[in-house]
Amino acid sequence: MALLGPRLLIVLCSIVCCALAFKAAVYEHAVIFPPNRIVVLSRDAALKVMKRNLDVYIEQCKEAATQKAELIVFPEYGLYGLGWTRQTLAPYLEFIPDPDTMSWNPCVDPLRYNNTDVQRQLSCMAKNSSLYLVVNFGARQPCSVDVHNCPSDGHFQYSTNLVYDSQGKFIARYFKQNLNSDETHFDRPSITNYTTFSTPFGRFGTFSTNDIMFKNPAITLIKNMNITNIVYPAAWKNELPLLAAIEIHSAFSEGMHVNLMAANLHVPSKGYQGSGIYWPSGTSNNEIYYNNMSAGSGGKLLVHDLSPVDPGDQVQNTKRAKTQRMTEKTRHYNSVNGSDEFQAVMNHDLYNFILLNSGYGGSYKVCQNTLCCETGFEGLFQNTVYALGAFDGIHTHNGRYPLQVCAFVPCVNGSKTSCGQPSVKSVGYMDKMSFSGNFSSNRYVLPEVLVTLDNSTLDIIGRTWLYQEAIIIDVGVPGSPVSISMYAIGGP
Repeated sequence: MALLGPRLLIVLCSIVCCALAFKAAVYEHAVIFPPNRIVVLSRDAALKVMKRNLDVYIEQCKEAATQKAELIVFPEYGLYGLGWTRQTLAPYLEFIPDPDTMSWNPCVDPLRYNNTDVQRQLSCMAKNSSLYLVVNFGARQPCSVDVHNCPSDGHFQYSTNLVYDSQGKFIARYFKQNLNSDETHFDRPSITNYTTFSTPFGRFGTFSTNDIMFKNPAITLIKNMNITNIVYPAAWKNELPLLAAIEIHSAFSEGMHVNLMAANLHVPSKGYQGSGIYWPSGTSNNEIYYNNMSAGSGGKLLVHDLSPVDPGDQVQNTKRAKTQRMTEKTRHYNSVNGSDEFQAVMNHDLYNFILLNSGYGGSYKVCQNTLCCETGFEGLFQNTVYALGAFDGIHTHNGRYPLQVCAFVPCVNGSKTSCGQPSVKSVGYMDKMSFSGNFSSNRYVLPEVLVTLDNSTLDIIGRTWLYQEAIIIDVGVPGSPVSISMYAIGGP
C-alpha cells in the first residue's frame, strides 16, 4: 500500500479535527406560567399550559436550525414554571421510561406509553429540526409501597433532563440529584444517575441548576468520566455577589475546563436570568451570554461554535501578566493584625473580612481556618468601601458541600455588616491585581470577575484578566468590581 502524501495527510487531519467541532444553541425562556398554581388542574388543562411553552420551543428550534446549530438546550422548569406543591404539579408530569433499557422514538411510536403527549412533541421537535434536543421536564414514576421511601401517593416525582437525538429518538434521562430547599414537590433519587450521551460531535454529560456545586454528579462526570461538554438546563436564581448565573457558570467552565451550555429561565422580576455558552480558554475571553435584568424583557436564543476540549489537557495560559506578580513572600501587608478582622455573612456563609484602604491600592491578607487569601492591587475606590474575605467550611444553604472562597467585594453602605451584601451599585476601578489563595489540593477553583458598567446591570468582562493559579489583572477591567473571587468546590 502506498504511503499517504503530506497533502492528503493534512486533509485527513483537518477532517478528523473538525468533525468534533459543533455549533450549540441555548434558549433563555420567558416561561408562560399557568394562571393558578394553588389548585389541581385537569390533565387537559395542564397540557394547554405546556403547549404554549412548547410552541415557543418549536419556533426556537426552527431558528436554531436556520443558524446551523446541531444541539439546543432549554431551561429547567421551562414547560410549566415555578411555585408548585406536589399535588398541583402532578397533572403536568408524565411517566418517563429508561432509555438505557429500551429503544423509543416517541414521534414515530407515539402510542407505546399512555399519556406521553409532551414527550411526543419534544421528540417531533428534535426530528423536524434535525437537532439534538436537551430539555427539562417532570417525571412521575410509579413505585410500590414496599419500596424504600416510596411516597404515600405511590409515585416518585423527579425533575428530569431528557435528551433526543436529531431523529427524535429518546437517548438519555437524568433525574436531578441536588434539589433546592423549595423543591419539595420533587423527590431526590436514592442513587445518583450519572448521565452521558454520545453524538457525532462528541460525548456530553448533563445535570441541572444546583447540581453544579456538588461533587456528585458534576465533578465526578468531569474528572472521573472525562466529560468535557456539559448541557445544563437551569432555573438559577441570582444571588449576589458570588452566585449570579453568568458569573458562576462562566467560572465553572474555566475552572473545570469544560464547554458549558447553560440555559436559564427568564423571570427577572424574581431574579431568574442569565444564560450562556461558555468555553475554557485560559483567559477570561470564553463566553457568549445574555443577562437582561429589565422588567418586561423577553427570552433570547444564543448560538455559537464550540471546539472539542481535551480532557487530559492542562490549561496553558498563553497570556502572561505584564507586571510582576504581587504574591512574593516579601510583600508588606497593609493589614496583618488579627484585630482588624471582622465577620459578616455573604451568600449564607460567615466570612472573615478585612476592610481595604480607600487609597490607590495596597497589599492585604485574610485567613479563615486553613485558607489564607492574599491580594496586591492598584485601583481607586473613593466612593465605595471594599473588603477582602475568606471562607473555609461547609456551605449549608440549598444543600451541604465543602467550600473555600477568597473574595474581593464592596460593602454596600460602607458598614462592616454590609460587606458582601447583594447590590449592583459600585463605584471604582481596578488597574492591576494579583489575587491568590492556598486552596486545598482536592478543590477545584472557579475564578470569577463580575462588574457593573452602569450601576444597574452586570457583566462578565473578557480579554482583560486571566487565571493562572491566581486571578491576574494587568490591563484593568472596565466598570466597577461587584466581585473578584475564587470559589473553590469539591473535597471529600
